[in-house]
Amino acid sequence: MVIANTAHALVFSGALSIFASSLIGFAMLVPMQPWGRRWAKGLNFRQIGAAHLDWIMLGLMQGLAAGLILLFGLTPPAWSIWAMIIGGWLNPLAYVFRAFGVDAFSFSGKRLQRAAAALGGITSTLIAAAWIVYLYLAIEAWP
Repeated sequence: MVIANTAHALVFSGALSIFASSLIGFAMLVPMQPWGRRWAKGLNFRQIGAAHLDWIMLGLMQGLAAGLILLFGLTPPAWSIWAMIIGGWLNPLAYVFRAFGVDAFSFSGKRLQRAAAALGGITSTLIAAAWIVYLYLAIEAWP
């Protein structure tokens, strides 16, 4: 039952991420309309587009992790599930920060920029650590 609950959490979170990204994609159309151009002022929509795609990719990544767990009958530690989910949701925020003029890809500058960059680094580490656990467990369980 633990395996199923783990996979359910990852699949649901991944599906929700893709749904939320779809809504962002729809919202990105508004500033392209003549009546919505005023909302585009001061916003870098290329970076919003990057976040939109990143949430889709990380949603798919969560689904693939769930597939690996089910296929190999893995029982990963709970922290790795939370790491994948939290990382998948928060990692694209670096692009959102950048869309508003904060370079979250450089650990320099003022407090907000350093906090945004730290968030990106921490969430990337969480995702990578979760994958290391899943792949290690899958190799151990290889038929």
